[in-house]
Amino acid sequence: MPVSQRPESSAPARLAARVEAGTPIPDALAAEDAPPWRILAAAWHLAERSGAPLVPALDRICAALQALERLSERRAVLLSGPRATVRLVAALPVGTFGLGALLGFDPFSILATVPGAALGVSGALLLWAGVAWAGALRRRVERADRVDGIEHELLWIATGGGAAPGSACVRVVDAVDSFGVSWVRLDRFRSDAQLAHTVATATATGVALRPLLLEEAAGARARSHAAQEQAAERLAVRVLLPLGLCVLPAFVALGVAPVVLAMLGGL
Repeated sequence: MPVSQRPESSAPARLAARVEAGTPIPDALAAEDAPPWRILAAAWHLAERSGAPLVPALDRICAALQALERLSERRAVLLSGPRATVRLVAALPVGTFGLGALLGFDPFSILATVPGAALGVSGALLLWAGVAWAGALRRRVERADRVDGIEHELLWIATGGGAAPGSACVRVVDAVDSFGVSWVRLDRFRSDAQLAHTVATATATGVALRPLLLEEAAGARARSHAAQEQAAERLAVRVLLPLGLCVLPAFVALGVAPVVLAMLGGL
């Protein structure tokens, strides 16, 4: 039975099935088609090719991914406020419309007229646009999940077997390209990038390269996590823009105007 048709649905079960079928472990990891798995695949491949100890290499990558998971949990708490605000404000037009009907007014008769229908359509479009806009802002922040500094970690692995920095860097580029590690851009291996500067600094000063690579990776990861948390905090302010430009006018068009017109018609 093909792996994709087996009843096991968890990633470890699929991975075990691929390995049992004879797939090399790096290729089995990369088949999960998610950035963390592809990073593990590249790390495993580099450890095998360079002769570096495998356990420390995987420990470093797993620690980075666990830090990202903790960041995602903290950011989910930060995003809960904007998410609740959008839901509450989006429910106001419908709630106000229903409240007017419960109080004895007839806003449905207003929507049956041509001006009322125009109000209803414009209000519904504005409400949809506001909720979609706010959701797009939130998803943009959520999609920012990444682990920076992975290129330093991978070069640390590639040099673990005693390879020269130049040849190790070529191996890292090949692994990143072969396994499609999307969190590591290839322009980070340019001669004017931070990774090359770190290697040049270690060579010029005689400082051990591998500890310096780990320090640079930790610094890049800390800066990235701080930026992602700040983006989540700024969302609480940015979400006011679609609420003010779209949802509040929709509240007036759908909730307030039909009830007021029905009340005036009754008077």
